[in-house]
Parts: sequence; C-alpha cells; structure tokens
Amino acid sequence: MNRRTSVVDRLVALTAGLALVGGAGVTLTWIVGVESVRSFARRFDRADVAALPEQSWWPTALGVTAVVSVIAGLTLLLLNLRRSRPETLPVLPSGPTPAGGDASLSVDPGPLAEGLAAELAALDGVRSVRRSAVDDRGLATLRVTVVADPNIDVADFTRSAEAFARSMAAALPGAPVAAQVLLHLSPADQSVTTVAEQAHGSPPSSPD
Repeated sequence: MNRRTSVVDRLVALTAGLALVGGAGVTLTWIVGVESVRSFARRFDRADVAALPEQSWWPTALGVTAVVSVIAGLTLLLLNLRRSRPETLPVLPSGPTPAGGDASLSVDPGPLAEGLAAELAALDGVRSVRRSAVDDRGLATLRVTVVADPNIDVADFTRSAEAFARSMAAALPGAPVAAQVLLHLSPADQSVTTVAEQAHGSPPSSPD
C-alpha cells in the first residue's frame, strides 16, 4: 500500500465514521426530546418522503447509486490489493565529482530483496523463501516471507535476520529503505503425528 492509497483509505473511513456519528447523534437527540431537532424534522412532509419510492426517477437514481458504489468499492479494493513497486533508491546524493561534473547513484530494490532472501534461505531450518520489493506508504520495503521447520530456533533466526538487515542498511547509506521478514512455521511432519498417535494406542492403518 502506497501513501496515496493510505490517505484515500483514511478519508473514506473518516467520512463513514462522521456519517455514523452524526446519524447516531440525531437519533439520540430525537429520543431525548431536543425540541430544535424535532422542530426541524417537522418541516418535512411525511407523505412526500414516503412517496419517494413511487416517483418515476427513483429506480434510475437507485440504479446509478448502486453502480457508482460498486465501482468505487472495487476500485478501492484493487488499490489496496495492488502491490506498488518502489522506484530506484538514491544511495548517494547528487554532487560534484572530482572531474567537475555532477553524479548520482541509485539502485534497484528488486535485486536487494533477492539478496536478502538468499541470505535467509541459507539458514538452518529454512524450507522456502518468497521475496518482493513493495512501496509501503511511501517507504521502499524489502519484504521476505520465510517458511521454516516448526522446531527452528526462533531467537537465533531473529538475530540472523536483524544482522542481515543491518548489513544491508550499512551498504546503502542514506537510502530510504526498510527490511521486513515474515516468519511462518510449517506444520509438524505427518510421520511425527503418526508416531504420536501410535504411542497413544491408535492402531496403524492397514495397507490395501
């Protein structure tokens, strides 16, 4: 999720929240008996309001509202599901070179994510890794998802992952980038489950 999508989500949530709070406030003041609210409601003719669904334009307005709402909802959903790839990362600021010109250095975050994934894949107990470079609210993020053995030493894995992240940050001075490692433990092997069942007296299945 990039920063623009995050702002849109917050605006939608704020608008919906204010509408709900306003509706709840009006309902509460009506129940309590605030005269100003009741006098304002008396200005509307109940018969005219009840007859609105019988107007010729009502089905068209209802259909247009439904279509617009569905399109807006799907657009917002796709914006949240889409992974924005970050741009190249500036490592060194622009400045004069010894030759007298200007130079700048930038790197692609994709290979950086691949390098971090390769380092993590070499650790003991790691079964598989998935890597991606995403734009997380304006910050380039190297995201690596690790699937490991259920008996892996989580504390040791965490120390190694933090060391790799610090090494990468040191190699990219000044670059606005973050590293995110997600650890998932695989379920216990079926053989271990079978041995446990037999130890509790469950009869082994007979071959066909």
